[in-house]
Amino acid sequence: MSKPKQPLHLLAVAYGGGTNSTAMLCGFRERDIKPDLILFADTGAEMPHTYEHLEVMQDKVREWWGLELLVVRTLRAGKFEGLAGECLRGHKLPALAYGSKACSVKYKSQPQNAVLRRFMKERGNKTATRAIGFDANEAHRVKPAIEKWATNWFPLVEWGWRRADCVEAIKRNNLPQPGKSSCYFCPAMKRSEVLQLQSDNPDLLNVALAIERQAKCATPQTREVTIEQEDGSSRTETRMMPARGLGGEGNKWADWLAMDAAQAKLLLDIEPHEIPCGCVDG
Repeated sequence: MSKPKQPLHLLAVAYGGGTNSTAMLCGFRERDIKPDLILFADTGAEMPHTYEHLEVMQDKVREWWGLELLVVRTLRAGKFEGLAGECLRGHKLPALAYGSKACSVKYKSQPQNAVLRRFMKERGNKTATRAIGFDANEAHRVKPAIEKWATNWFPLVEWGWRRADCVEAIKRNNLPQPGKSSCYFCPAMKRSEVLQLQSDNPDLLNVALAIERQAKCATPQTREVTIEQEDGSSRTETRMMPARGLGGEGNKWADWLAMDAAQAKLLLDIEPHEIPCGCVDG
């Protein structure tokens, strides 16, 4: 394997704690690429297995490159509140439940950029390369940096690594598989993942349900809507907006769980068809 050219300016890794970004670090090790900075943005609401894997990777980056994997956070009035705390205080859901990615920007991008900019100033760097772990199946997510001082680099896409390649790279480097990285109340979670959360981490599920229950949009709301007329005039109309949950408009996690419980009870109440068995001595 030929050694790729090391970026000429500061190389910072946006480490997400999941399969792709872990595989990216493994790929750097295999290609003799040394990052200058590795950042993990903590929302305060990561899955327990992500925090466990973070400790593993902190030891590994020390071993591989003599670096610290820096954990960065968004603070409120000098203190760390976290995304769950903000949602509970503001009686709202994470931004993705409303169709926005503002929570990712606030709790992931912004604190990483703030630390990166400080690091650049200390080092005297005017530009930086951000290594982002989208795999080759996510090439549609590749976008240039919006900041003039930054260049986004997507090594997994460049290497042609798909999900299976990432899993294999982690195995080659004798690391445990990290599992999916996300907040435990992320609106992007599938119904099956919510049920798994109920089974594996009921305390976290209770926090998620409290966020959903206390949100102002948890019950149907009336909204004034302005409608443009053909003659150029406009009129205001009051409309009833459906309740919104962690699954988005009309989709509450509490309802998903209730439906699953009702279905399970129904199955328990159904007597199975009796199949005669020749070895039963009854």
